[in-house]
Amino acid sequence: MANHYRIVKAHGIKTVRDGLPWWLPIEARLQAAKSADLEVIWDLNHYWRHPDPIGYVERVVDAVRIAAPDQTFWCCFNELSFHARMVPGEGFDYVVEQARTIVSILRKGLPDVRLITAEPAHRPQEIGAHALADLADVIGVNVYPHELKRDISRSLRDAANRYGKPVMISETGLHKGHHRRWKGINDKGEWLAHVLDAVARSRTHVVGVCLYPIVNAPAWNAPHRGRWDHGLIREDLSVDPTLSAAIKRTTGVDRFIAA
Repeated sequence: MANHYRIVKAHGIKTVRDGLPWWLPIEARLQAAKSADLEVIWDLNHYWRHPDPIGYVERVVDAVRIAAPDQTFWCCFNELSFHARMVPGEGFDYVVEQARTIVSILRKGLPDVRLITAEPAHRPQEIGAHALADLADVIGVNVYPHELKRDISRSLRDAANRYGKPVMISETGLHKGHHRRWKGINDKGEWLAHVLDAVARSRTHVVGVCLYPIVNAPAWNAPHRGRWDHGLIREDLSVDPTLSAAIKRTTGVDRFIAA
């Protein structure tokens, strides 16, 4: 974590979106982020099956009080609307109820809790998928070129108009290993420029753009294929030159975020 955080900070990134998996030490991850002086949006469930979700969140609250008492931003479930398909046996209604309980525990136990949602926004009907919108402080939309069916600026406007809250792009990135790319865009730096142009054209209060993943990693649904070249940071800690240059040129958003 420390090396990855050092590299993103060198690119002017001050906020990251990262995970607190239940099977890893919670305090150590909180302390690593605090030592790096980075603001973190912590994911509490990213398609994970928790053996004890409520007990886990209570442990998170205890750890935050000790290691990161000024921690603010949280994402309870990445793509809550998609979770049931990824984790058999955990239906949509069950997951929504669990997520609302988690938010309640966070807000009872910590002084300043701000919630972001993170749901797909590739098709018009997906804008209505934010089941936690009434609890959220920021509406996050995930957009990728291999699934996108509409202009990103429209999705941002639709989300802002529907929910009346600040919006962010909670995930985006060009995954070179995927079967489809956006027409006319050939590298990760060009995709970032395309996304930032859409943000500007949306004329919407967009509080952040999050590149995912910032570190090259195996495909989440096919880890046996090895690492995809889709991030900024390579396995040897070198960086992708086109994306590095594009990030350093970034202007026009309140926060540029790495995940």
